[in-house]
Amino acid sequence: MEPNQTRIPENNPDNEPQQSDLEQQPTEELDDLQKKIHSIPEAKWNLYQRCGGVLLGLICGGLLTYFSSFESIGMYGTIAAALIALFVPNLIERRIKRTVTKLRVSMMITLGLWLLASVLLMVIRGVPMIATPA
Repeated sequence: MEPNQTRIPENNPDNEPQQSDLEQQPTEELDDLQKKIHSIPEAKWNLYQRCGGVLLGLICGGLLTYFSSFESIGMYGTIAAALIALFVPNLIERRIKRTVTKLRVSMMITLGLWLLASVLLMVIRGVPMIATPA
């Protein structure tokens, strides 16, 4: 009698993917920009993502702090910052068909540092955080 052996599908040689299964998967056609982006080495791509994220974070921070102080366009600066932070990374990722996770992370870190620096400047200058009605 043979001892009971459990068969794990990953270790079973009978369950290896067939060559015809691999060939049936559709390959995605890339345009010139996507081919150029995919040919960039990973280390350089990470650097580009971080630089782009810092740039987007600074733009969003400027829209939230500087342009929101204007009475006429302040609301639009806040809306623009939210739209940029939410949709621009997704649009970039969809267009180039390569992940931009590091761009998102660096954008959030930069925006957080910008807002922290803005709050510290307000505290140092003595600007009241909550305005009391007159």
